Amino acid sequence: MLFSQIIAFILIMVVWEAYRPSTPEMAPWETAVACLSAMLLLWVVARLRVLMVLGRAFGPRPPADPAKLGRRSITELHALAVAALACMTILFDLKAHLIGIRVIASSETLSGLCAVVLYFALLTLVWSATYPLEKRLFQQSLTLPQFVWGQARFVAPVVFPWLAVVVLRDLMQLLWPSARAWLDSDPGDLVFLACFVALMALFFPWLVRYWWGCRAWPQDPVRDLAERILSLAGVRVSAVLTWPIMQGRLITAGILGVAPRFRYLLLTPALVEATTPEELAGVVAHEAGHVRHRHLVLYLMFFLGFFVLAYAMAGPISIGLNLLLFWLTGTGWGAEFFSKDNPGGAIFSLLIALPLVALLIIYLRFIMGYFMRNFERQADLYGLKLMGSAGPLASALEKVARLAGDTRDVPSWHHFSVAQRVDYLQRAEAKPDMIKAHAGRLRQGLVWYLAAMIAISTLGFASSHFSLGEGLRGQLVARVLEKKLEADPRNPDIHLGLGVLALEKGDERKAFRHLSKAVQLAPQNPEALNSIAWLFATAKEQDLRRPREALIIAQAAVERAPLPHIWDTLAEAYYVNGQYGKALAASRAALQAGPRERLDYFQKQLARFQKAAEGDRP
Repeated sequence: MLFSQIIAFILIMVVWEAYRPSTPEMAPWETAVACLSAMLLLWVVARLRVLMVLGRAFGPRPPADPAKLGRRSITELHALAVAALACMTILFDLKAHLIGIRVIASSETLSGLCAVVLYFALLTLVWSATYPLEKRLFQQSLTLPQFVWGQARFVAPVVFPWLAVVVLRDLMQLLWPSARAWLDSDPGDLVFLACFVALMALFFPWLVRYWWGCRAWPQDPVRDLAERILSLAGVRVSAVLTWPIMQGRLITAGILGVAPRFRYLLLTPALVEATTPEELAGVVAHEAGHVRHRHLVLYLMFFLGFFVLAYAMAGPISIGLNLLLFWLTGTGWGAEFFSKDNPGGAIFSLLIALPLVALLIIYLRFIMGYFMRNFERQADLYGLKLMGSAGPLASALEKVARLAGDTRDVPSWHHFSVAQRVDYLQRAEAKPDMIKAHAGRLRQGLVWYLAAMIAISTLGFASSHFSLGEGLRGQLVARVLEKKLEADPRNPDIHLGLGVLALEKGDERKAFRHLSKAVQLAPQNPEALNSIAWLFATAKEQDLRRPREALIIAQAAVERAPLPHIWDTLAEAYYVNGQYGKALAASRAALQAGPRERLDYFQKQLARFQKAAEGDRP
């Protein structure tokens, strides 16, 4: 369940961060009512689904595998919670209203925490609604509050890595402002994530230990047995811990930590009570197998690999998506749908994230899922070798499946079913060569994975050096704006947008036509004034290069909106007029205004003007 929640959480944060809402169409109270209604509907649907499953499971004609039906229903309801949050975010203008609150809009951490709180609220509704199913079908003995709190406490660690990342980035940018530009670059982001993953690999187990309330297992025969099996396997751990999750009634075990100093073996009291010493030894041998085969290190490699792949594929994905959208905007409905003043304009930002969402699902669900299932099998086979027999582990697996509600034939995307695992163990015991053959297939799979990652990443990063995606995006926006201009030729914002696009493409005459029109229609608009001032200060066409006009207009723009990029235009205007000291002062004002993007550009401008002011003009 924890791995499924990791996928769901990453999916939610990708959608939340990618979506850039336009002006909300619903009033705040309408959004509140709509969101509360969606939450109520989710709970009602979940309760009806639970009643239906229980009716079938305990009816006159029960399904062949009630546990499988129950687990599938719970998974579907968790997916429905994700869909409900997406609906609230996009259709009900929830994010638009939340980022309208200044303190939330100014902090990546606070904005993300809004999504986290909302998701856990929806999960709480699902957990409370499915409690009767857990109690009757899976023999859950906890009270409702204990069950909901236990689920929340178990799932919460999936948030810890994200929270640590955003808080650390906010602190670094606060204490080390010059690092912002580097952190916002792709190489900087990747180096930061790699360092963070390394630190989390060391300290995450220690953090989770205290969050889950784990304590050292008392010195008794259980601990002696676990330590003896670990010693036999040559696996060092910092401690054997009691795992009190779900009041200690969850029947499971686990091993956490890459470094021995921060590695822990976790055993739940329910598992120890349910198994014989021989069965428990088989379980501990299985957990030791994960360490011996370096599965924990490989899991970190897979997660880091996803981020590398996502960065590498950003360029090709952008090109492909912009080609598709460019074609769509050639149609009447497409141009209207993706227009900036329409809800389609906000949806456009969401569409940019869809390929990343698809990549996430394919990578984690199918690629990483394949290796996770086979890592579990490899750990099973290690337990077989260490114990000398399949019996102890097979018996423990059968018992756990029976006590968990007869889940013997229920697989998951990251585990084979107990029936499949026991069958493979017994066949491997009869034919030991299967153990070596399985290890060989895994090594071959890892080689193919690494080769594919290197090839795809190399091609992806190479394609990012070509500005095809940016060019297509510019043409796409220009096409939408030109369609809108036909319907509204006196709209200054459309002329401004077309003028800026033309200026970026180097078409100075077209930029002049549209920017002049924008200033004529909206003479007080600071963005229009700023853009035409920049054109007059930097134009290559001699008849459009007008330094004195640029300075007068840039001063007027700063008076109306003293923003970083407008201060930068004024600095450029002073520079082309030979007033280097004033250019330097204006450039400092641009940095003091707190630019949120392109910090390296503003710093280069400052250095350029400072050099000129010192009398060493290039």
